[in-house]
Amino acid sequence: MAVRAQPIRPVVWVGGLAALAVPTLILLSIGAVIVAAEPGRGLGPADWAAIRFTLVQAMLSALISVALAIPVARALARRQFRGRGLLVTLLGAPFLLPVIVAVFGLLAVFGRGGFVNAALEALGFPAFSIFGLHGVVLAHVFFNMPLATRLILQGWAELPAERFRLAASLGMDARAIRRHLEWPMLRKVVPGALLLIFVICTTSFAVALILGGGPRATTVELAIYQALRFDFDLTRAAFLSLLQLAITGLAAFAALRWSGLAGVGAALDRPLRRWDAGAPALRLLDAIAIIAASLFLLVPMAMVAFRGLPAIPTLPSAVWTAAFTSLVVAFCSTCLVAMLAISIGL
Repeated sequence: MAVRAQPIRPVVWVGGLAALAVPTLILLSIGAVIVAAEPGRGLGPADWAAIRFTLVQAMLSALISVALAIPVARALARRQFRGRGLLVTLLGAPFLLPVIVAVFGLLAVFGRGGFVNAALEALGFPAFSIFGLHGVVLAHVFFNMPLATRLILQGWAELPAERFRLAASLGMDARAIRRHLEWPMLRKVVPGALLLIFVICTTSFAVALILGGGPRATTVELAIYQALRFDFDLTRAAFLSLLQLAITGLAAFAALRWSGLAGVGAALDRPLRRWDAGAPALRLLDAIAIIAASLFLLVPMAMVAFRGLPAIPTLPSAVWTAAFTSLVVAFCSTCLVAMLAISIGL
């Protein structure tokens, strides 16, 4: 214990400056746009439509992603099988993929020339278009359902094995365990996952640009780009930027407020055994959830690889130059972010 005042270490000053750097840059950028904007002009009907669309697609994407992730996470928590660790690792792949690459994969599966529409036409059903609100939501679910699954699966992993042993000794079935053990955990984990995915979806740009299908499917990010790039309307861009910052800031604050697993309980690190998961119906439901999620996530990525790998030898030199530039930028950005994070953490 310190007996006298201790001098502030230089690393603390560096961490404080790093913590202030990001919000300062954001506020300065918005302030510069506001200063350059012309007074007396506001948002039009198209801008308010973009705000409504942003909120609607973000809410739908978050709700559907989490709703689909819960049975998948429960199945992965209840089952141990060969390749489970690899599958859990692959769940992070869609979130790490470049957006355009993932969208091309979705178009190869669900697009006009995809095999889903080909199968529908072969069965006599009309083909459907992936463009529009449903296409944007589909792409966001593809990106964010794996993230929600990993977050909720972590909640199941935090449940002490002793509680399941006690439940088995009391003769609880799957319904009782769901009510007394899993539901309290989900109440703590699901709100944070919902809000986190909502924040991510409100900042959607490339997905709405490619799959939006027209002006009716414009997000706030896309509206800001249009105001600056095509109209050079700094007033609209400033207003939209402030609204975007307010939406994401409030949602991020709520996500921090609701995230975490406090109160789930401590354990003795015993191996987890699920005595309630042996019923054939539960095995079938878990198998369906795991197989359906795997197909939904892995088939688009496999289509990208199937169509892209044969063309790698024929790529022009400009593509390799761009790839090298991307790697250099990514490496420098990673080093900078790591140094800032370490200084803030210390």
